[in-house]
Amino acid sequence: MLLPHEGRAVGVDWSGAAQAHRKVWAATLSFRGDQGHLVQLQRPFTSRGAKAVSEGLGPWLAAQVADVVGLDFCFSLEASQLASLGLPTTGPQELGRAISATFDSAESFRAAVGPEKKRVTEVACSAPFAPTNLRMYKQTYWGLRALGSCRGAFPPWSTSPRPALVEVLPAEVVRWLGLPKTYKGRGVEERRREILRRVRASTDLLIPDSDLLTMVSDADGDALDALLAALSAASAWASGFTGAPPTSASTGEGWIFSVRQRPEQ
Repeated sequence: MLLPHEGRAVGVDWSGAAQAHRKVWAATLSFRGDQGHLVQLQRPFTSRGAKAVSEGLGPWLAAQVADVVGLDFCFSLEASQLASLGLPTTGPQELGRAISATFDSAESFRAAVGPEKKRVTEVACSAPFAPTNLRMYKQTYWGLRALGSCRGAFPPWSTSPRPALVEVLPAEVVRWLGLPKTYKGRGVEERRREILRRVRASTDLLIPDSDLLTMVSDADGDALDALLAALSAASAWASGFTGAPPTSASTGEGWIFSVRQRPEQ
């Protein structure tokens, strides 16, 4: 797995649920030389509700020391949906601000967007859901609203200033590792344990035993997803955010970034 030789990456497993403060996990990785460390695994928010968490993301990220941040939610909509609603295509910060000003609830947002449509990037990486899928629309809505107040760059639209905020999909890392997608729920602890074994084999990442136990024990898989999000972001940063076609920015759809292979491999 291609990873940076220095710097810090943050991964955030997102939620738009009513209990979002319990569901959102964040993992912070630090790199120096050929060694990476998981330096923190936490639930960063205590305020209750999706709105409070959404409003808190920008200030929380501003307080972090990070070069790149991987966020597990959709940074945009399908191109024709953006066009039909007259929404910005210039990046998720502008889109988030427009959505916040236009729609006062996740339900009104989904109703206006209409039928589900996958973006090019969802098709390319075999993502299971479109941004406004019944299981995803709240996550997309509150995530985009949050990005309206976040500072940094948004690849593929821009790559500076730091931190770079990128859309990631933790399940894509699991597939890259060659493992089954189903690793969430009770009774599949061994699958989460195997994912972590393969992560360490692919990265030499140092993970404290207490954090390993947390990720294996968390039946929802959210703590593990935060680590996978951080790895995706770190690898994308190390590769210079390659892989996204030029149309991903020009259409406004964006791109899901994932881990990259080391060139010598």
